[in-house]
Amino acid sequence: MISQDSIDRVKNEASLVDVVSETVKLRRSGANYTGLCPFHSERSPSFFVRESSNSYHCFGCNASGNVISFVMATRAMSFPDAVEFLAGRFGIELKRDSERASAPRVDKEKLFSLCSAAQLFFRRSLLKVKGGTGEFARVGEYLRTRGLSADAINHFGIGYCPNQRGVLIDALTKAGFDQEMMLLSGLIRRSAGGELYELFRGRLLFPIYVDAKRIAGFGGRLVPGVMEASYEKQSPKYVNSPETPIYHKSKTFYGLPQALPTIRETGEVYVVEGYMDVVGLAMRGVHNVVACCGTALTEQHLKRLSGICSKVLLLFDGDEAGLAAASKSFPVARNADVDVMACFLPDEVDPDDFARQHGSDTESALRDLPRAFLIDVYVDGLLRSHGCDKGEDPGPNILGKVCDELAKSLRGIQREVVLSSLIARAARRLKIDTSILEKLVGGDRGGAAVRPGETARKPVAREGKLSPEQDQGAGGAKNTARTVQNRPPSELPRSDIALLRVVMVLRNEVLPEVISNPDVCDIVAPESMRFLLGLKEILDQSGFSEERLREQIKEYLQGLGPGWVGLWREAHTIMAKSGESGEAAFQKTLVGFRREKLMRLLKESQQEVSEHLDDPERQAQVFDRIRSLKSQLDTIARG
Repeated sequence: MISQDSIDRVKNEASLVDVVSETVKLRRSGANYTGLCPFHSERSPSFFVRESSNSYHCFGCNASGNVISFVMATRAMSFPDAVEFLAGRFGIELKRDSERASAPRVDKEKLFSLCSAAQLFFRRSLLKVKGGTGEFARVGEYLRTRGLSADAINHFGIGYCPNQRGVLIDALTKAGFDQEMMLLSGLIRRSAGGELYELFRGRLLFPIYVDAKRIAGFGGRLVPGVMEASYEKQSPKYVNSPETPIYHKSKTFYGLPQALPTIRETGEVYVVEGYMDVVGLAMRGVHNVVACCGTALTEQHLKRLSGICSKVLLLFDGDEAGLAAASKSFPVARNADVDVMACFLPDEVDPDDFARQHGSDTESALRDLPRAFLIDVYVDGLLRSHGCDKGEDPGPNILGKVCDELAKSLRGIQREVVLSSLIARAARRLKIDTSILEKLVGGDRGGAAVRPGETARKPVAREGKLSPEQDQGAGGAKNTARTVQNRPPSELPRSDIALLRVVMVLRNEVLPEVISNPDVCDIVAPESMRFLLGLKEILDQSGFSEERLREQIKEYLQGLGPGWVGLWREAHTIMAKSGESGEAAFQKTLVGFRREKLMRLLKESQQEVSEHLDDPERQAQVFDRIRSLKSQLDTIARG
């Protein structure tokens, strides 16, 4: 670990003015410097840098911190990486704590320099494609086939390593790097016979930036027709840099520095598998996209994203392999400090293909893709693993096995609120009572698990279905309503009432979306959700005539009480008088719930700042989250 003395030296000696000036145009104002805030959109400067204390503060979005937190926020770097970056930049020697004092030291800045030198060589090699012959002509043809534009190639720094042994080694040697450093970088390897050779020969190179300037590794895509046919056949299509002192696959994203501004602006990020997926989507205007570098998504990946956005969208193929991959993501994401959802592409279409198909409409097409909570995908995956097809209700034995496996995974969740929410959602998915799953998660098989402040529930075989004690024949709907509701709508929040009015008028048109909307599920009062689930149960009944359906709804409302009957009548009257379309009213209510959720998350994050005074890295991540939430609220306010 880096010693506290070294951290303090970096805070005090690394010039914040110099660092900020790289991204913000600063002007001196008395003893301070001012400029436009890099963390939110503004027209007049409210961002101040105090040279005397080496700190910054924005009076517009309340972003504040020191030189380390600024680097972490603007370059999406971890705390240790930010300290090492600043130490190298300003020539500050870092000392380690005693337990690591004996470990061999590596000059990381020299490794970064070597990767930059290699990148320069790859870029110059790619310039030979224009008007080139032989392998360079084939590279040019491949670039045209993939539709890579010059702007995209320059934006992502894409290069090419010639299929010629020794050329990169010679270039790095001339640049002043020895064999030991070349081998440590992973760009050069030693054969069984002791000879050095290049890892990426005959490949298109995608540099993996850890910030706006520094490259830690590369991803190489084989160019068809460049190598000998026999060698090409046994070579993998993609090759990635190995783990090095500066490159760690488990926490590094391809394209993150390029995507960072858009991620902060939108508050969400798409995660894909391949380098070309990132480039292809960016070429069609979708810039908040990153890719894992030759490895599966990890908790460290999500921890890095949690400080810069509030929602992570994992893009998967819609086939069986994509569904299986999405299901495996749940255990990784269950303790993430960010909402993670799965998006499914059409079968046999990868993100790059999808972008080509939709062109300039790609961004809106992505928003229209089916999205799912990972807990839902995980439950469906467990059902499939036991031979239960989609939409098929499992038998009691399969249901028991699935619940046991699900409970094991849910036990690993650390936050009580998250656990409670996921238990409720999984129970709805499996059509069982929440208390059954709570009991399994708690390990109490002797009786129903009742949480503090709750009363025991009556036994229910399926959520939304009547237990034997409740089944009263024709009056069942009425009795169910009386059992679950415990306060009139007049006591509900305004946002709930607005939503209930819209649902009462539009019913089937919007009810499925409301029940699956994450913002609504997180904010809406329990009484409102119970009403919505009860209404959906009635509407889902098949074989009823329209008249019989109206009678069922009427009985349901009467069972809830006069306040609910009045709200139903009021909803139809207000909607008719307002002249506003039902869809417009519905979207307005969803935006209201989104804003309410963001406000709640913002309040929680602001309270969390004081809890991490002794953890600068964690505190910086919380500040990043606060800025992202404020940016999203600003977007909502601007319409």
